[in-house]
Amino acid sequence: MATEVAIFAWAVVGAVSAGWPDSLSLRLFALLTAFAILHMEATRPAEERRRAAHLSGEHIDHTGVWTCAGALVLPIPLVVALVLVIRVRRYFIARKPPGRYVFTTFAITSSALAAQALATATPLHNWVRGARVEPNEVLAATAAVAAAFGVYYLAQTVVIGIARGLRGDWSWVSILGHRKENADLAITLCLGLIAAWGAGVAYGLLLAALSVVVVGYTRHTQRIEQLELERDRLEVDALHDPLTGLANQRGFNPAAALALVADQARRRPTAVMMFDLDRFKQVNARLGHLGANEVLKALAGVLRTSVRRDDLVCRWGGEEFTVLLPSTSRADAWAIAERIRSAVESMTVELTKAAGGRTEQVGNFTISGGIALSPEHGTDLATLQEYADQALAEAKDSGRNQIRLTPAVPLPGPRSNRERTLDPS
Repeated sequence: MATEVAIFAWAVVGAVSAGWPDSLSLRLFALLTAFAILHMEATRPAEERRRAAHLSGEHIDHTGVWTCAGALVLPIPLVVALVLVIRVRRYFIARKPPGRYVFTTFAITSSALAAQALATATPLHNWVRGARVEPNEVLAATAAVAAAFGVYYLAQTVVIGIARGLRGDWSWVSILGHRKENADLAITLCLGLIAAWGAGVAYGLLLAALSVVVVGYTRHTQRIEQLELERDRLEVDALHDPLTGLANQRGFNPAAALALVADQARRRPTAVMMFDLDRFKQVNARLGHLGANEVLKALAGVLRTSVRRDDLVCRWGGEEFTVLLPSTSRADAWAIAERIRSAVESMTVELTKAAGGRTEQVGNFTISGGIALSPEHGTDLATLQEYADQALAEAKDSGRNQIRLTPAVPLPGPRSNRERTLDPS
């Protein structure tokens, strides 16, 4: 609020000091406003998709082309008016709470006011509006443009960066932004410089051509971002189970193998557990395919919340799951497995009926598990999973809803002939 009050005061004092705009400024304002609205209308679908994709990150709005142009050629009252027209129009596709959107609007206003102040304090304002640049002034003009871009960037960066810092994130990336977004902003500002110059040439006819470029740039950016998002999603999907969001075998196996090697190098034990939801065919028959899927998703949630951050969880297939616990002793593995078993036993799942949309809570689920340890039972993932699976089979044969540990000395022979112990020590 203090920042908003300060920027509002800056705008009011500047507007009062500037007085009534001249006719050239009014004409430039009308041109920039018209082409800004044209740009917003032509790119509305693309901008909506871009904003939806950037909900959790940084978003560069390409209407900054027109804001930057206005800051370089207009007096303060018209700069503020241009920003307000753009932001009011953009609000109808914004995906931010009103308070945050207003704050961002003040931050953009601060950038425009800072760039306008620098432009009017140097010959840049007149140069962009059509004054001749002498050969010996080229370096000075270049420096003035760079400085205007710099203050435009810094004003928003300081205002928004401090706000993020006060919410607890003081990282440099959070304050200064990512390289990709900063590059996008640099291109936007360069297009803004061209727009500022083009507004005063041939009665703004050059802005028509530039608006085509800006619209194309926004649409092209959205397409590239969509392709990158789809590529990232494909990479994630290739390594994760689409139903539960847990790692699949392709994602789990390399990470598990590395964890085993790391523990062996440090002479630490590793626990591998196999779990199977009891009587899943009956669950499927009772709740239907969609209901059974909801149960599997709920079970995945139990596994996530029951293990530690560095533990690895995988949907191995069907209703079977595997968990690798790095640096975990026999007793600790038993405790974690029991925690999972108990959580599943008390788990309830909310299902929505197809007819009428009525919801109901279903429960009475159980899980069985088997545990093997490295290096006690083996040093590779496949061997450990085999022993854990054999222990799981005995838990099933012994009545389900229990955990079995592979004995310290694995016994040869078929699974049905093996003897297992319930003692975790």
